Amino acid sequence: MKKLLVLACCVIALGWAVQSRAATIWANSATVGPDIVHVLDITGATGTQTSTYNVSTGNGRGVVVVGNVIYTTESGPSGNIFGGSNQIYMTDRTTGLSLGSITVAGLPTRAAMSTLAWDGSAFWTSEYLGGNHGYRIDLSGNIIKTITLGNASFNMDGMEYFNGKLIVNRGDTVGPYDIYDLDGNLLQAAFIAPGTATTGIAFDGTDFFTSNINNSTLSRWNGTTGAFIETITLSGGSFLIEDLSVDYSTRPDTGGGKVPEPGTLILLGSGLVGLVGFGRKRMTK
Repeated sequence: MKKLLVLACCVIALGWAVQSRAATIWANSATVGPDIVHVLDITGATGTQTSTYNVSTGNGRGVVVVGNVIYTTESGPSGNIFGGSNQIYMTDRTTGLSLGSITVAGLPTRAAMSTLAWDGSAFWTSEYLGGNHGYRIDLSGNIIKTITLGNASFNMDGMEYFNGKLIVNRGDTVGPYDIYDLDGNLLQAAFIAPGTATTGIAFDGTDFFTSNINNSTLSRWNGTTGAFIETITLSGGSFLIEDLSVDYSTRPDTGGGKVPEPGTLILLGSGLVGLVGFGRKRMTK
């Protein structure tokens, strides 16, 4: 009886372990247009594309998913992919239709926005064609905080908010990832130290995921120690992934189910009044 009880406990523990290694990841690929966001079903060391979204016409960079809204950035519009873009695009996760965009005021000329993160009430981004700065941006598109990331150089394309901190790589496909406080003070250098060209990063509340941009793989890292766990091989699509996101509304440190209303975001982002009831209607700027 005791052996059976031990065996049953082991089976249950194994089931919990397998379940804990499953996740849904949204990934924004660098293309010359359209900008494609992949939905990846991650189970253990494999990741399968289950669907895609065309979220803008430009060269994709950042992605954040909060509830039913997908937020994305691009380095520049189609045909001028390094021309800079100050738009955060919004896409309805259910219908795939555009919800308009948020215009970000005050970015350096041609800086564009690279990676994108969400802290429960505002976005964090880094400049793609500029220096080593991070920006906190409210839902109206105002830059409400600017910080300097001392270990970074420029073109940082991996930034994530987690548990009141930021984790950021040091340049375009340049590791390692360092941890900063929200004022830009370095807390821990080289917390994650990948050995390959790596870009976007996401946190699911337990582990970190990073994109190995030229290999169609992700890496999983322990969220407490930064230790490497496994390589996740992707299938079902063509991948050149710049940034990653989980659904931030499922994370206790970023809202725990509190989701901004799409209609409110349209009002703030577009400056139009009286269109809350048309939250899912395609809008052009």
